[in-house]
Amino acid sequence: MAGMLSITAGCGSDVGKLAKNHSEIVLASIDNKAEAKTTAIEKPDVEKLSNELMNRIIQNTNQNFQVENFNTKEELNKHLQEVASEDLATNITNTYYQEREGSLYLIPTELFPWMNGEEPYELNQLNKFEYQLVQETESDLYGTYTIEINFLYENNHWIIENFKIK
Repeated sequence: MAGMLSITAGCGSDVGKLAKNHSEIVLASIDNKAEAKTTAIEKPDVEKLSNELMNRIIQNTNQNFQVENFNTKEELNKHLQEVASEDLATNITNTYYQEREGSLYLIPTELFPWMNGEEPYELNQLNKFEYQLVQETESDLYGTYTIEINFLYENNHWIIENFKIK
């Protein structure tokens, strides 16, 4: 029984340390939440994000369309997820890239139509964490089209969640 008491006493002191650490963590968490509530979320820089996504999709390749800076879809997907949702990044990598013989290759095709920063657009706030860009524009390849791009504030930064072409 004495052995049990010493074990319990040992656990008790560890529990006391844990409780103290937990209290410090809880207080720090409360401070962070209060700080987050007082920090206003800025509107997304939609042109910068849209251009950045395009820059990340268009990869340097050799004459055989082998991608120079990434070897797998997974690597490229993670790179895209810095500015796009996981679903959008996966859809893009599966549509425009394939893996062969341990390398990543671009599938030669036209890219989807995209926003034109030279043309006017509407930016609508859906809620505190979501905005939608709507633009009607035209191109020689696609004619007149409307694009809707949804932006989501996630993990302390804005990403492109998805888009729709009409």
